[in-house]
Amino acid sequence: MSTKFFYALVLTIATTVFQLLLFFTGLQTEHLATGQYVQWFGVAIDAVVLWLGIKAVRDEHPGGTLTYGRRVGAGVLISLYSGLMSAVYTYLHVKFINVNFAEYTIDMLRVKWAAAGLGEPQMAQAEKMTRMMLAPGVQAMLVPVFTVIVGTLLSLIIAALIADTAKGTTASESAA
Repeated sequence: MSTKFFYALVLTIATTVFQLLLFFTGLQTEHLATGQYVQWFGVAIDAVVLWLGIKAVRDEHPGGTLTYGRRVGAGVLISLYSGLMSAVYTYLHVKFINVNFAEYTIDMLRVKWAAAGLGEPQMAQAEKMTRMMLAPGVQAMLVPVFTVIVGTLLSLIIAALIADTAKGTTASESAA
């Protein structure tokens, strides 16, 4: 198994456990409004696993050196593999575990829409679109896209911070 795939698997398992934790604590159901903010901890999980993964890929290269672009590429590939695997879990999660996720989301959003002054016809139209976006298949298709976007942004930062073992410098230090 390649190092990138291994860390993608680790990331997928970590995010799956995190999603289950959110579900079982009610942060994806009754306490969804609070859960929206807690879900940002998922980005920290992504960052830690990407840091470890990019570092492991760097360390397996001769001399412990890897260009900035290859470090970013390693992070993006880890994110892509993880996003594809997570898409399967997301479909199963929304379809069979958190089957009322759309209902909880609509209930939470209706309060926000009413506070924003939307009328009932506008809320009905927004609800229709929201339900479509929360369908298990659509959620599964969106997961890899967002995972790669977040993973790419994190990889750009992490790749600049990880030093080459042989040189002891980061990509930005060696350019100076």
